[in-house]
Amino acid sequence: MTTSGPDPLKDALVLQARVRGLQALLELQRWQIEVLNNRLYSSEPGGVAARRLLDLKRSETKRDAFKVPEGMNDP
Repeated sequence: MTTSGPDPLKDALVLQARVRGLQALLELQRWQIEVLNNRLYSSEPGGVAARRLLDLKRSETKRDAFKVPEGMNDP
């Protein structure tokens, strides 16, 4: 006997598989963030240099973002 209607059990299994896949991706991203944080906020000289470079880049980005345009008649 076949039915042409939706199958709630099949839909639930598909949804469960998608949720598991998303959880795996989230765990991978957490691990990547942890690795990057450990590198960036390391007390070793490389970590200190990385923090300084990041701060410098952020300050340059902020400064350039709010640059006042020069008028055509300004000296």
